[in-house]
Amino acid sequence: MGTMKISVHRKPAGTYQHGNLREALVQAGLKLLAEGGVERLSLRGAAQLAGVSHAAPYRHFRDKEALVAAIAEKGFRLLTASMRAELERGEAVTARDRLEAIGFGYVHFALTHAAYLQVIFGGVLIMDDPPPELEAAGKEAFDTLRDVVAAGIAAGEFRPGDPDEVSLACWSMVHGLSMLLINGAVPKPTTRAAQRALATGLLRMLGDGIREPDSGR
Repeated sequence: MGTMKISVHRKPAGTYQHGNLREALVQAGLKLLAEGGVERLSLRGAAQLAGVSHAAPYRHFRDKEALVAAIAEKGFRLLTASMRAELERGEAVTARDRLEAIGFGYVHFALTHAAYLQVIFGGVLIMDDPPPELEAAGKEAFDTLRDVVAAGIAAGEFRPGDPDEVSLACWSMVHGLSMLLINGAVPKPTTRAAQRALATGLLRMLGDGIREPDSGR
């Protein structure tokens, strides 16, 4: 998965309780997924990394699938926070500015939390009946983008269209770019400014379209 360093807070020696066992298990599970994929993940392995008994994880997770869902939920929350942080910087005035800010927030999240992105969208998370908390976290992430797109369409800054369809087009572009970057298919920008320039440049191209206005086709 990603090459980010994942640290796991272990239970301090000589103490009875961990302190924040659920979070430690989420980090341990993420580390195991990043290093060996879903085949390596187990509640026993996560417990070992967190420095607790093999039975301790069952206080929070009924099985491995529940732990994966919790990891994915946190990933969605972090993604939403990254996109919203860019929106709240005060530099995004127009709908186009706000869309570009969200795109950069997505790419920045991917480059700093690559393992989470892989859990969310890399085929690890396959559930017929996902927990409501996970569904809510995923919807919140998508709605952060959709709200900006819908507002831009309503204000006449974007051309008329289905907000869901336009949002999907935007999401697909920044997600595709993110995967190319974290998988090393294209060189990673070395500075925050370069990350922003790449993400916003592609979104502007999407907004403008690639067809010449006078091409007749």
